Amino acid sequence: MEIYLPVADVSVNIFFLISLGLIVGFLSGLLGIGGGIILNPALIKIGIPPIVTVGTSVAQMVGATVSGFIAHLRLKNIDLKMGYILIGAGFLGGSVGVFLAKILEDAGHFRTFVLSFYAFYLGFTGITMFLDVLKKKDKKKNSSKLKEFIDSLPFKMEFQFTTVSVLVPVGIGLLAGFLAAVMGVGGGFVVIPALIYLAGFPVQKAVGMSLFQMIFVTGFLTFFHGVVNHGVDIILALILMLGSSFGAVFGAMVGQKLDKNITKLIMAVLVSSVSIMSFYQLFFTGEKKKESIEAVHNPISDFAFEDPVLYSIFVIIISLIVGFLVSSIANKLKIIIEVYMEKKKLKNT
Repeated sequence: MEIYLPVADVSVNIFFLISLGLIVGFLSGLLGIGGGIILNPALIKIGIPPIVTVGTSVAQMVGATVSGFIAHLRLKNIDLKMGYILIGAGFLGGSVGVFLAKILEDAGHFRTFVLSFYAFYLGFTGITMFLDVLKKKDKKKNSSKLKEFIDSLPFKMEFQFTTVSVLVPVGIGLLAGFLAAVMGVGGGFVVIPALIYLAGFPVQKAVGMSLFQMIFVTGFLTFFHGVVNHGVDIILALILMLGSSFGAVFGAMVGQKLDKNITKLIMAVLVSSVSIMSFYQLFFTGEKKKESIEAVHNPISDFAFEDPVLYSIFVIIISLIVGFLVSSIANKLKIIIEVYMEKKKLKNT
């Protein structure tokens, strides 16, 4: 069953998109990474224009993170003082990324830029992860050197969970915002490890801070991408959100039972595979699919191109509402399954 995506101006099988969302959400929940690093090369592969892929991926993250954001807010895992710095830096880094995307899109090089980033950045990340799994001996030496360097930085500031140079959250926020804007990925795979290793945050606090930063930065980038690049397709965002929200809940359930080294190994294989796929698309794909977007005449596309400010605000509001509702249903379903499994376990014993 084909569904027409009005801003992307392509028709795609709706069941494929939902399945892709489920798989990406499951892997995201399982491995604790942003699904964009898996999702976006796949969307480009099936013919979604890269600028729409990036803008829409950011938009669906607005809804996908709202449930986790509220949960961590209730658990008091969020340091507002550091959060504001991360958000401010994220806005700045994201703004640079959006304008860079616009320049590259107008020049016809955005697809090459995005795929190059995925191919080489994820390739480097995958190799690093493999080495991290294989080598455990030098970890203490490396971490002590890194700690010495972080401690030597100026502009120390006391936060709720740590005392560290303000340059650390500024740098983290800038990088996370930039990568979100140009690659359509959540800042989690940058923010979480950086807060843990550079700022000394406990894991749960780092996750909470990542979600806090992400919901505001992705909302801002959705607006910015919609206004500057007209690259947000609300239909595509809602379909992906539907699949990824359910997948993430059940991926997290499985992830809690896996050994950390196995999780790291799976992540390394996955990231390396995406890098290889991106490299193949970049250098060996013959005929390129739809590269850019144009204003086509349908109600949603006309809305997006003629009143981009109102359209972008509309997308953000709808994403937040739908994301919260879908995540709530998925969490209730998770609780029902967990209760059923517990009862079954007790019955067998």
